[in-house]
Amino acid sequence: MDRETGELVDWKDDRGFGFIRRPDGLNTIFVHIRSIRRGAERPKIGDRMAYGIGEGKGGRPVATDVEILADAPKAAAPAEKKLLGRPVRPAPLLSARVWAAAILLALLAANIIFGLLPAWTLALYLIAGAGSFWFYRDDKQAANARRSRTPERKLHILDLCFGIIGGLLAQHLFRHKTYKPGYVFVTGLITALHILVLGLILLGVLAPNSLGRGLQQLTG
Repeated sequence: MDRETGELVDWKDDRGFGFIRRPDGLNTIFVHIRSIRRGAERPKIGDRMAYGIGEGKGGRPVATDVEILADAPKAAAPAEKKLLGRPVRPAPLLSARVWAAAILLALLAANIIFGLLPAWTLALYLIAGAGSFWFYRDDKQAANARRSRTPERKLHILDLCFGIIGGLLAQHLFRHKTYKPGYVFVTGLITALHILVLGLILLGVLAPNSLGRGLQQLTG
């Protein structure tokens, strides 16, 4: 089987695939994490790769039996670099997820201080958040080690069931589940729901007792 060598020019680590620039310098070829030989480190943009050419969906060429020949050269930490014609800036220290987690904590604290929610509500969010954080970290490690992954639905349920603060912080810290549009959208809905409910309680629009009765009707 003929083999080529090329440079990895695009890589979506969360989704486990990317594109290699072919020797002609004009075209790219699709590569999936499953096609990279075991024992190799996680691919990085700029890695030199040797690969065979197979046929994927729709007859398009895909890289097979991929071997990483050389790691990407280390740059002198530029403030901004370009990837495929687009400027790529370093990730901010405080992302929208961190701000959302801070808003949730502030709303919880305000509700407890004003006696609108019992103190154990904060403990519930923190305990559930710690569990959600652990599952996100484990899923990220599983992705790197190519082990079986935690289903996305389970992560969403953990976030919905009071683990949202830990889930948001884990997504920011591990840069996990932050690029898939569908997942980001659902996480945003869950975050907005928690903020809305806590905000309505703080404003006196929603009473915790009525919320509890509503949950009992749904589950009973």
